[in-house]
Amino acid sequence: MALAVKNWTAVVVSVVAVIVADVYIFTSSLSFSTKAIIFRAHFIFGIQVVLFFLSRYVWRRLGGIFDSHSEQLEKVKDDATTTARGLSRSGPLGVRTPCTVVWRIILFVYLICCHVSYLTNLYFIGTEPAFISMVTYICLGSFVHLITGMLIMGILGCIGRLLQLKRYNANSRRRLRTLAAMMYALSISFYGLYTAHKLPTVKHVRVPVKDLPPSLEGFRIVQLSDIHLGPTVGRSKVKDVVEITNQLQPDIVVLTGDLVDGSVDRLHKAAEPLQQLQTTFGKFYVTGNHEYYTGDVDNWMRYVETLGFTALDNANAKISHQWAPAEQICIAGTNDIDAERIGYKNHRMNLDQALAMCNPKYPTILLAHQPKAAKLALSSKHRVDLVLSGHTHGGQMFPLIIGAYLINPFFAGLYKYGPSSHVYVSMGTVYWGIPMRVFTTREISEIILTRM
Repeated sequence: MALAVKNWTAVVVSVVAVIVADVYIFTSSLSFSTKAIIFRAHFIFGIQVVLFFLSRYVWRRLGGIFDSHSEQLEKVKDDATTTARGLSRSGPLGVRTPCTVVWRIILFVYLICCHVSYLTNLYFIGTEPAFISMVTYICLGSFVHLITGMLIMGILGCIGRLLQLKRYNANSRRRLRTLAAMMYALSISFYGLYTAHKLPTVKHVRVPVKDLPPSLEGFRIVQLSDIHLGPTVGRSKVKDVVEITNQLQPDIVVLTGDLVDGSVDRLHKAAEPLQQLQTTFGKFYVTGNHEYYTGDVDNWMRYVETLGFTALDNANAKISHQWAPAEQICIAGTNDIDAERIGYKNHRMNLDQALAMCNPKYPTILLAHQPKAAKLALSSKHRVDLVLSGHTHGGQMFPLIIGAYLINPFFAGLYKYGPSSHVYVSMGTVYWGIPMRVFTTREISEIILTRM
């Protein structure tokens, strides 16, 4: 009982510390470069707190799974004091064997890899992913699946107890559930790795647009989103994306945020292949929340322009054919909705500025990284016919899919809003951090505009 109280006290203190740090970061008058450092330290601390308690749980459940058990030791489980002491030392009561010692060393190294995964964002970012980054993030992904498997098996165990299924003794049932969770984690991790390293799927989406000029019927927009150049994504994946995109022969390419998870100095060579994207009318870019987390947003906006992109900093551009210059669509873009919350200089989502001078007689296509921003734009006074967003990754992998679905007004795919407006949310062209995708796919979206 005392141990449980201490654990919950530690959890509460850690959560309060994270909240206080969050408030301090976003309300202080510190320079943004300082805020960015504090924000990263705060984020790392939050992750480590969560991982600590989950790792402790895993260690207690898995540390003694290969112990040699006996009937005599099983009887000791009724002694609360002895049980607590046994669990605190080595998980389930049992006799340690050489196999157990080796297993605990492996488990310890595995848990350490999970803990250091995010630290590779600070020290191992370059043109291509470092080996240590890939290994630690794979461990972190499998850890998520392991916890999920243990939760599923725990639920099944509760159902079994309710149905009074007692084919095996309690320790045997516990061991079987733990082994089943480990098998689940291994199998789903391999599946996630395979899916994430496949080439992106091209999704062809036809969107009816009101007042679309005849000269722009069939206008093709290729949307790239959430590439996340960083510890596990590098230049080679960008080259694959560029090759597939060029085969589509797009009229324009739009990059809807979260291009990077690091500074221009470290990642400019990784992003360089984007210069080879070929379009008829141009390439357009808006920021995502992760660009702001790098603390290097302005440099990235300048750099993508050297790659041939137009950075839409709450701005817009008109597109029309030479033979029909009066018939146009307006391509607008906003800074990420989190820019103001983070406090990055004068950056914020400014719809009035982004849509200024867009002719309301003709369609407006808005680039806004987060679906929450899309909802704000569509419910505003401005004419917005189509919003292209990303951010959600479709949840990237189970069970994170559930959270992404619940907290975003638009989750993934095409949505109709009101009588004639639409939102398209990309699942992301690559992935963030963990190189796994489970029940989601990498995608390159080809948006084809048709007359309504």
